[in-house]
Amino acid sequence: MNTLKNSANKEMNGGNEKFIGNEAALMQQFEIIKGFFQTDSGSEMIGSLHAMIESFLFTENLSQVTPEMREHIVNQLRVATLVAKLESSYKGLKGG
Repeated sequence: MNTLKNSANKEMNGGNEKFIGNEAALMQQFEIIKGFFQTDSGSEMIGSLHAMIESFLFTENLSQVTPEMREHIVNQLRVATLVAKLESSYKGLKGG
């Protein structure tokens, strides 16, 4: 009768096994993220990225935007998303 319960426990605990013994690495990652947000907040960094992209997109030579430039724009937006997620995660870990 406890087969389902035991199966669920194995699934839940199985995901945590990869973190056992990696506490030092996790703390180091946390310190890197903490240092990253010491200078500027995530919203300030994202604002800078967006301002840079907007100034580029509203130039008169927009017709000369190459596929490579478009790829750079997409990458900048992906970085902004990453920064937002990191800041949200960091604030959650530090308690506010």
